[in-house]
Amino acid sequence: MVGPIGSGKTTTLYALLNQLDAQRKNVIMIEDSVGYHLTRLTQVSAQPAQGLGFAEALRATLRRDPDVILVGEIRDEETAQIAFKAVLTGHLVQATLHTNNTLSCLQRLGNLGVE
Repeated sequence: MVGPIGSGKTTTLYALLNQLDAQRKNVIMIEDSVGYHLTRLTQVSAQPAQGLGFAEALRATLRRDPDVILVGEIRDEETAQIAFKAVLTGHLVQATLHTNNTLSCLQRLGNLGVE
């Protein structure tokens, strides 16, 4: 999901969550801070100051055999690489990226080392 800050990317991710049957799937969401508390999935608050950034949280999430992973924001190369490796191994990954349009998204992902 791409768009500028404040465009509703995270709100849209939450709306997509409502369409998932979380009772039958292991759904894990990684966010800066938990915006809405949802009971049907596991929510993880990334806390870089305590050593749990998005990349570390994503690595830990993959060890929990998730069916669906939602990443609040891909900010750095390490998180982008882990997220795309998760996709390549069969995980459904939904994430946000702060860019203005699809072309900018592709350029940004290229700058983050995603090929």
